[in-house]
Amino acid sequence: MTEPQRELSLGVNIHVIPAERIKRWMRASATWLALQEPERLFPALTYSFIEVLPEIRAAILWLVSASSLQPVAQAGLTMPAVLAEQWLKIKLRPGEGVAGLAWQRETIVQQHGEHGYRELQGLAPPYVQVIFQAMSDLLPRSLTVTATPLRAGHMLVGVLELIGSDAKALDVESNDLDMIGSIVAAAIRNAQLYDEIRRSNRRLKAFDAVVTSISTAADLPDLVQSVLTVVLELTPARSGALLIFDPAQERLQLSAWRNLDRAVLSSFDQVPVDTSPCAEVVRYGQPAFRPLLSERGEEALLAAGMVEAAYLPLLAGGTVTGVLALFGEVNLNRSLDKDMLMPICNQVGFAIANVRLYEDSQRERRKLHTVVESIAEGVLLCDRHGRLTLANQAAQELIDEAVLSFETPLASIPELYDLRDLDGNPLTPDDLPFTRALRGDTFYDYRLMRRKPDGSERFFSFTGAPAINEQGEVEGAVITLRDITANQKVQRAKDEFLAVAAHELRSPLAAVRSYADLLLRREQQREGDARDLHGLTILTQQVSHMLRLVDNLLDVSRLDAGQFDLQYQTVNLVTLAQQVIDQQRPSANNRELLLETEAPELWISCDAMRIRQVLTNLLNNAIKYSPAGSVVSVRVRSASLPANNAPAALISVSDQGPGIPASEQERVFQRYYRSPGRRGEGLGLGLYLSREIVQLHGGQIWIESHEGQGSTFMVLLPIERPQG
Repeated sequence: MTEPQRELSLGVNIHVIPAERIKRWMRASATWLALQEPERLFPALTYSFIEVLPEIRAAILWLVSASSLQPVAQAGLTMPAVLAEQWLKIKLRPGEGVAGLAWQRETIVQQHGEHGYRELQGLAPPYVQVIFQAMSDLLPRSLTVTATPLRAGHMLVGVLELIGSDAKALDVESNDLDMIGSIVAAAIRNAQLYDEIRRSNRRLKAFDAVVTSISTAADLPDLVQSVLTVVLELTPARSGALLIFDPAQERLQLSAWRNLDRAVLSSFDQVPVDTSPCAEVVRYGQPAFRPLLSERGEEALLAAGMVEAAYLPLLAGGTVTGVLALFGEVNLNRSLDKDMLMPICNQVGFAIANVRLYEDSQRERRKLHTVVESIAEGVLLCDRHGRLTLANQAAQELIDEAVLSFETPLASIPELYDLRDLDGNPLTPDDLPFTRALRGDTFYDYRLMRRKPDGSERFFSFTGAPAINEQGEVEGAVITLRDITANQKVQRAKDEFLAVAAHELRSPLAAVRSYADLLLRREQQREGDARDLHGLTILTQQVSHMLRLVDNLLDVSRLDAGQFDLQYQTVNLVTLAQQVIDQQRPSANNRELLLETEAPELWISCDAMRIRQVLTNLLNNAIKYSPAGSVVSVRVRSASLPANNAPAALISVSDQGPGIPASEQERVFQRYYRSPGRRGEGLGLGLYLSREIVQLHGGQIWIESHEGQGSTFMVLLPIERPQG
């Protein structure tokens, strides 16, 4: 690459920005943040840089739109009208031009020299190169171009391209330019959000205007009667009727009429569509203009002196909601202004559909309100901007607010904002329940606390999920909460007691096991009484079982204290699984233990002792709940992590036991949970500790089970040690 083509990063020079320039930057920043309309802000941004930095000849603002970079404003370049129009249509991809290169690398890029600048622009498509060539003719031959990415938080909103003469380098530190770029990005993002809200408001006002124009009457009967009166005044028809189509009953209902006697009305009201004179209009949604026919059931109209009829469908997006019937003398259909009537009928059709939708939505809203109010837990619904849209009575009682009003920002409710984790540490905004739900997370039993001004603590359990529309966008969130203060205090007291008890019991139990093992070995060597040998064997097994329970309690206390450390080493998972199976064979009785693998070796980085503990827990449970003579299988095979397709190992432990109901499958991993009605001893900590150990390894554990068909516990572990 030639010297003019070489890209240079801005140097880190120690200098002092003149006070006057700082004042000008501050004034410019205040102006940017005050301009909310993009059409005013973007030109002001580019002009400000030329005003504050005399060495800048031109400034161009590019914004990210979908997958391209597009220009929106410039200052300093006097373009002909045709060129300006073409320039606004440019779309750059990453790496095209100086701006595209800064966008691709997300760092400041500086280019010296006309040739290098033109060659970078030459990476763009041919039609863009032509425009760039015309623009280059407006620039000085000796130039320096600096492109700065504009970030608003983690979002890259655009690129600011500053063009100056080569004789005067840009006298701004890279850190200062980053800071200024952040202010520019914030102003742009603020304007974009404002523009989005403004456009939404315009759409809402337009929608309101349309609804008002087609719904001027108080209710549907008043609407259709008013419409019929207006239509008859605008047409030569002598009489008419407006029929509403009931799709559920497949009938037409007479809703409005003018200048028709009872004999005629009876032939239209509550008539099945198939026997109606306007059946083809309802079926096909097309108007019918024809003479009256006695064989179509129109004798009463003929007797009243009518000759012709016009049946027009009332359409709402292609769906027939009713029929407008007009009757008159000869040449009625020829004199009707059909171009006027069809839009009127469409408006009436939409009005009828809107009324039906409104009635349906009101019914559904009442149902939803009844269901939500009957829920014992507090229920909160918010829109995508974090504004409250619904709160049931339980939520009103749980939250210390007199009234939870509609559109109250959730962030303004202390009970939902001033939250801490169970250790008392304040939450970051990203960890707040409603923030997580609006971000798209689904969570259950998310336990948090709030410290009240009087020093007391209140504990809550949150469950939340995003509200997703048909396009997959998050439109809001649903949050439920319940007060678990009493439960949490009991749980904390129980944990503290068990932790102390476990510490106190372990030493004497270890001593008992040592002596029991010694006595058992002596009895085995003496070949004494078989009953004594059997008794000592049972004693040793039970003491070992008690020690495992105590160790589990100690592991729980280590987890709570944040002292559960993993000692990583590289192990053959197949060998480890075989060792666990061999260890469990004596307790399997007549159950068959099988190991299935793809290969004799599968090496992973893990804490071998803890993974052994997980496999032992799962295999022990499978043996415990499997019927006599059944098979318990352990499978080890290669897999990949769903998040990033990184290599992983998948372990499955399958039994032929009674299975686990779907309602209990998530709860079995909870601390101290014991499934009701299931046999077996224990504290309900084995699966809880297994899940914690697997998750600390960066893996996953789950159940695949159906009642009466056995259970399979799946463990997915990354091959490599996870970062962090």
